Amino acid sequence: MKSLSFYRILILSFFLLTTHCSRSTDENTVVLRLDGDDWGIYFNDNADILSNEFNANNLDITTVPSNFRNLNKSYRGAIWIRKGFEITTEQHQKSLALQLGKIYQSDEVFINGVLIGKNNSAFGKDPDEFAFGRPRIYPIPHDLLLEGENVLIVKIDSSLSTSAGVITGPIRIVTYEEALNGNLYDSLVELIFVGFYLFIALFFFINFFNLRDKKEYLSFSILALIFSAYELSKNEVRFFLINDFSILKFIEYSFLLILPYGFIKFIQDFFELKPFKYQRIYLLMQFFFIAVFAIIQNPVFWYNFIGYWDIHLLAVIGYAIYVTFNKFRDQTRGSTIHLLALVYLLYSILKEILIERGYLNSPSSLETSFLVYLILMTLALRFQFLIMKRKLQNRYERLKEADSLREKIFYYMDAMISGPLKLMKEKLISYRESTQKTKDKNLVKEVIEVQSSIDNVMDDIIELSRLEVLKEVPFKEQVNFISFINEVIPEDDITYSIKVNPETEIHNSLDLINSVVVRLVDFPPFKEFNHNDLIITQDLRGNVHFRFLLFHSNPKVSGRLFSDLVENYNTLTPVKVKWAIILEIVRLLGAKIDFKIIKKKYLKIDLGIAAIVPVSELQPITESQINSKSTTQKEDWKVTLKRFWKFLKETEIKLPNFKKKK
Repeated sequence: MKSLSFYRILILSFFLLTTHCSRSTDENTVVLRLDGDDWGIYFNDNADILSNEFNANNLDITTVPSNFRNLNKSYRGAIWIRKGFEITTEQHQKSLALQLGKIYQSDEVFINGVLIGKNNSAFGKDPDEFAFGRPRIYPIPHDLLLEGENVLIVKIDSSLSTSAGVITGPIRIVTYEEALNGNLYDSLVELIFVGFYLFIALFFFINFFNLRDKKEYLSFSILALIFSAYELSKNEVRFFLINDFSILKFIEYSFLLILPYGFIKFIQDFFELKPFKYQRIYLLMQFFFIAVFAIIQNPVFWYNFIGYWDIHLLAVIGYAIYVTFNKFRDQTRGSTIHLLALVYLLYSILKEILIERGYLNSPSSLETSFLVYLILMTLALRFQFLIMKRKLQNRYERLKEADSLREKIFYYMDAMISGPLKLMKEKLISYRESTQKTKDKNLVKEVIEVQSSIDNVMDDIIELSRLEVLKEVPFKEQVNFISFINEVIPEDDITYSIKVNPETEIHNSLDLINSVVVRLVDFPPFKEFNHNDLIITQDLRGNVHFRFLLFHSNPKVSGRLFSDLVENYNTLTPVKVKWAIILEIVRLLGAKIDFKIIKKKYLKIDLGIAAIVPVSELQPITESQINSKSTTQKEDWKVTLKRFWKFLKETEIKLPNFKKKK
């Protein structure tokens, strides 16, 4: 349901946005378009405009569709509009219908002076008492149409305070079948949108039960549910369920009244805001208005009230934009997407208000804008969920690392400490059972030594366990290599020289580099060697190499250490733990370490670490580039090695130091 449903949402939404209003009408079904700016208008309660003797040249000219209330705001009588049209012989043979848009409030339609329908009901049927805002379809009796000139007259009566007239199209004569199909198509498209809103509401409602702390899921599903109910109560299909305009209009306005509160509540939950001071009073007011509508059962009163009430929707959107903009400045996650969705929604609400008042003759985009809003917020909520899931996964990984660390520490403690502890226990028992306490000083000394060895190895166990659970270097820095390494190498523990380009920089964990160099210098087995030299040099790619050259007069010592460094240990010792720490640091640094026996007595250890050198500086290193504090020895390590070997043969004594760094 989760990931699959999310992708279905995107696919379906893309389909709706790209196919909405894409239906084309066959040219053979449209007989005549009647909208335009050539209609005559007559403000008068008298029906003399229906007389054949009426002079149409005396009529004022207006545009249809439009809101006639804007032409004469104080007039409340009958409004007549008139237009002539011609029918050809071929058109006269078809079964035709007059298709008008949404009319406010009531209408009577005449062709050639004869009434053909009233309030969306064909002549001969009982007209609806209220039918404002519904599209009109009137079948045209074949006998009324004349081949040639015909006259269409529409009488409009409206007690609505803001609207009077044919507010929206289409206004045309089409085949009767096309009129029905077109009306049905528009209704089905709206139903697809409603179904999509319901799907989103259900999707987040189900997810809320799995994630009870995500209040925005619940408020978002309620918002989508309210809007889908509002749209469904406006659809023409509603009359197949309940053929009562007043009941359906009451349901429509009830959902409309509580929709802004649902919108505000979702924004507050989405951005984790507290309710504003009078928010509950605002909600109670909406329910109070619903109760008033239930008492005053007059759709005209409802419409007039909503005509003034809907202005405050701009304030609701303004509040949402203000909150979102503040969150955008604070770089709150999801604020950018919400701000984009709000801008389009504000545009659509303004457009809808202008359409309903007749100031704009354009298709409504309210359904599309709300669909875009739901899609964008679905994406935002989904991204938040993925981020939350990622955080939980990271937390799980940290807990897993902690468990792994604990297991490794216990393993090493058992391997490294259980033996000394057992030995300490035996010695303590012997000490207690001994009757010559004064003669057991050596036993006490041995116990203290065992305890000291445990203290020393514990630090290494914890460090090795910590390094083994790390997957990557936690923090990297970039510094000049030579300046850094001069501060790292212990001055009195090793003889070293640096042959590295002064411009070289290293980008890695400086703490780990420091640690591995110091651990190599202080590695206990290296202390057994007669001499330990370090040459820090660079390869052609600019990578830095720490090359340790260890000499021992006994070849067996060098061979034994070489074997110890490269073998897989079956048993642990304190020295092996220290070496394992070095290898773990090398792994985390992305470095490489090699070992080699030279002339049986020399052990060479090469630690390579990636470095950064400017392209212009990748060239042979001159004498002047060698660090002034380094040794005066300048030759390559191979040349140095040959010189040492020759010197040993001649003198048979230890190698002298190059130069001790001060």
